[in-house]
Amino acid sequence: MATGTHPKMHGTPIAEFHGLTIYGLFKPAKRNGKNRLWIQIRQSQPKRYRIAESLSYMRSVDVQFEETVVRSPR
Repeated sequence: MATGTHPKMHGTPIAEFHGLTIYGLFKPAKRNGKNRLWIQIRQSQPKRYRIAESLSYMRSVDVQFEETVVRSPR
């Protein structure tokens, strides 16, 4: 099961940064399959950031989070 505190994580916490926790999990190949490396990013506190943009390239992925702005009524 998870080594972190998030219930849906099955990997090892790699880093924490501004309220986001990054998890990593290596899954070795079964029989003639492929080795897999999972990277998951989760918020450990109530939702502060939302995903603003996610781009996938051949050799990388970029994810941008934006802080949620709470505006007071006028």
